[in-house]
Amino acid sequence: GIRCAAKTLSLPVQLGDQKETKTKNINEAVDCVRNLCRLRHPNIVRFLHIAQPEPATVVVFMELLDGRTLERFIDNKPLDEPKIRDFSEQICRALLYLHSQQPPVIHRDINCSNIIVCADNTRIKLIDFGLSIKLKQSVSHVSASTEAPKGTLSFMAPELLGAEESDSPRYSRESDIWAFGCSVFQMASGARPFSKCGNPWAVPELLKRRGAPALPDGRSAELQDFYSRCTAKDRKRRRSAQELLEHEFLTGGKLKRGFLSSLFGAQK
Repeated sequence: GIRCAAKTLSLPVQLGDQKETKTKNINEAVDCVRNLCRLRHPNIVRFLHIAQPEPATVVVFMELLDGRTLERFIDNKPLDEPKIRDFSEQICRALLYLHSQQPPVIHRDINCSNIIVCADNTRIKLIDFGLSIKLKQSVSHVSASTEAPKGTLSFMAPELLGAEESDSPRYSRESDIWAFGCSVFQMASGARPFSKCGNPWAVPELLKRRGAPALPDGRSAELQDFYSRCTAKDRKRRRSAQELLEHEFLTGGKLKRGFLSSLFGAQK
């Protein structure tokens, strides 16, 4: 049989909701989780089956992966650019697949703890879709409150933290791209964004004043530009997964290697 892991999800039911509202919310959430079982991509964990032991609880069975999280793989040490390029391309391909679904699948919590480096140290897979939903529109509103939106704070886009003028926090393809950019930062620096900030709740103000943290000195101009395209403060200026796959940081190395191969091949 297939080795699998199980994850229990609590469905979105609020106290005081009318019975019809609860039923509608539960059914929509179950449909969202069931749709995850239809995803098939080499860089996304495979969802195998769901069970619903209680009306507001779903158990998701998924493939059990051998490997370690990207955060543990990094282990506070920056990765070299060829490895950053390789991993970034795989993450972009996974995001392109998710964001191209109809309606789009938004991960909502991309960070280096939710990316597995498989045992061969070459393939990576996105995991932990506990916050993920299929959006019926281009963005999804989250009720504004004194609570921070769910997700990993140091990887959250400015619009989710109130650092950008917005009616309410919005999860979108663009907020996934920002979180991916923060993962690029961790690969390039060895540390999470704003890791030196003693108070995590100061992150929104830092974002408002300075924007995304700068990559360490010594990184290539192509990587610096690639990172900036992911972490534009204005979400409308961020590049899509498709556009990032066409960026020179991901394509330049291949073009140069292909040129050199043809050059040396011609000299033989």
